[in-house]
Amino acid sequence: MLFRKLWFYGWVSLIVLSIMALWDVSEITCGQKMPILLSRALTTDPWRGILLVFCLVAVAGSLLLNSLIMFLGFLGFFSAFLVSMFQTNAHNALITISSIAIMYECYPQRSWTWKVHWWSTAIVGSIFVGWLVYSELECDSLKCSECSYLYISEYVFFWSMFMLVRWRIPENELVTDHMDFVNQETGETNTLIEQKINF
Repeated sequence: MLFRKLWFYGWVSLIVLSIMALWDVSEITCGQKMPILLSRALTTDPWRGILLVFCLVAVAGSLLLNSLIMFLGFLGFFSAFLVSMFQTNAHNALITISSIAIMYECYPQRSWTWKVHWWSTAIVGSIFVGWLVYSELECDSLKCSECSYLYISEYVFFWSMFMLVRWRIPENELVTDHMDFVNQETGETNTLIEQKINF
């Protein structure tokens, strides 16, 4: 199957998963159906387990993109959802670093539509970060800090950032279970089993 098509299916699955988690957790958090922090919804069981599987698949898929930074970005997202956002700041740090890594690796190289997509994602992400800082410093009520329609900017940023990766995937790239490692000096290709690693 084409990697781009598979990534699109993954993106649709991510949106469905996020909406289901938000619908389930928002009433517990706010007492009614209102937008809440996406991480709050996705680090609540059973949604956390489902998202960890999703992130693990994204980590495996990032190996096909031949980018260490992309791989570390998705591994960071996986790690972020292993820890609870309610007990430590590690979750926020991992999410921040991983988002920066993905945005850096997806910086537009070719088409103007890619550029529009990247800059739109960056702007929405900035709106979300601005609101998050404001809610931490200025809000004095639960409804202000944890239940706000401005959290929709986080959903759009997260979903749009995931879709940015699709631009990095070559159009005719197929998903296979065979991985090649290319020696940059000699140009020789070795399979994963044949690759020798010296420490």
